[in-house]
Amino acid sequence: MKACARTVLSLVLACAVANAAAAAAKIDAGDLMQMLASVDRVTARFVESRTSALLSAPLVLQGTLVYRRPDHLEKHVLTPYEERMVIDGGRLTLEKPGESRKKTLAIANAPGVPALVESIRATRAGDLATLQRYYTLALEGDRAQWTLTLRPLDPQLAALVRSVVIAGAEARIVRVSVEETAGDRSVMEISEQPR
Repeated sequence: MKACARTVLSLVLACAVANAAAAAAKIDAGDLMQMLASVDRVTARFVESRTSALLSAPLVLQGTLVYRRPDHLEKHVLTPYEERMVIDGGRLTLEKPGESRKKTLAIANAPGVPALVESIRATRAGDLATLQRYYTLALEGDRAQWTLTLRPLDPQLAALVRSVVIAGAEARIVRVSVEETAGDRSVMEISEQPR
């Protein structure tokens, strides 16, 4: 009887320790933002698949991404066409090198754009206050595998975008999914380059 009681007690203690370890492994928004904020520069390759009712097949884009602290983001599409988008501070520059076209505008002057830009830039920078200004946040997972769901508070963006879901591991962002209210969707798989 004592041996049985010890076995049950050992099992209960083992479960309690396992549950405590699992609870400790869960990540909160502050911890995630601190991990992400520790990154000064990231270079990555991406493959983005866009689906739309207007397209007969998904559009697949490939290229590179660059982030430099505090507020520089660059997306360079290499295939199936060439296009570069650079966000530096409060300016957005769109360039189509093959067509010799370049346009620069103030992010603040484009309806809904500041919130969409900050979904990625503020996440990459670990800027929780900016994210909370534009989105409600739901975070699941642990340090090894987390998912951050952003739902727009900005009415202009909410009319266009249902959610932005960012998945990662530790301080790496590995996937960004944007679901639009009209049903269109883009999923970007990201492979960070060694630093």
